[in-house]
Amino acid sequence: MLNRIKKKQDAVEAKAIAPNNKLYLLLLLGAIALTSLSLLVQGCDAAFTIWTSITCGGIASIVVAWLIDVANCRQLNKKAVEHRETLLSNLYHVFDNGIQLLVLESAEKDQCTDSKKWYGWIETVEKQAMNDPALIPSFIRSLMVFFDDLSEQVFAVKSQEAMLLESEIICQEDIQALSTILSMCDLARATYRSKDNNKCFQQYSTYCGLIHGLIGYAPSLRPINDMMIEPTLYRKYLEVQEKTRTSEASQVLPVSNPKQEGNETNE
Repeated sequence: MLNRIKKKQDAVEAKAIAPNNKLYLLLLLGAIALTSLSLLVQGCDAAFTIWTSITCGGIASIVVAWLIDVANCRQLNKKAVEHRETLLSNLYHVFDNGIQLLVLESAEKDQCTDSKKWYGWIETVEKQAMNDPALIPSFIRSLMVFFDDLSEQVFAVKSQEAMLLESEIICQEDIQALSTILSMCDLARATYRSKDNNKCFQQYSTYCGLIHGLIGYAPSLRPINDMMIEPTLYRKYLEVQEKTRTSEASQVLPVSNPKQEGNETNE
């Protein structure tokens, strides 16, 4: 999922922070020129020796300083790329981890262990809520957790938008989409205070639909809509249930037959 972003990051690494190569090149050429001049003009042996030592030392110092600067810039670029990658990765993971509570309730209702795209789970939840309105309050609470997590990560990305735009990790369409998504999350918080659960759930469904469309509009965020979300918590719940049944079955003692025990005694 992050391969596309990783390619951008690799292309950015060299240009994000770079040493002043022109300055180092001019200094190096100047030192070489002075050394060459000293070799051509050998009027005084003592002056020639001193001058040549200075210019040769200057060449060595410039080369060493240049190499150190290049190494430092590479290290800074590496840290910057890792930071940007973390920002976007956290945003992607919100759509996996953030809706797991909702997925757990939905999967348990239908006893479904199949993976779906994140918006596919939202559509499933909408159908379940229509068939059983009693599920709506718990669905609202789970969606509010998702909106809170999403808001936090979107805000973290937007706080770095100047750096991300400059390094071409994201584009202006991504920023516009993120800004609108952040507004949706704010509206979700305001809607959560509503006492009408049906209206609140309908609004949440609408917000999720709009977010789905905005992600499809944003080039760097588009892979989110193709992610397959596994019902991880529900599968773990089933595993725990299976282990519990196995444990209880192993602890059941065999029932003894009184007649058989009497026969064994007589013998």
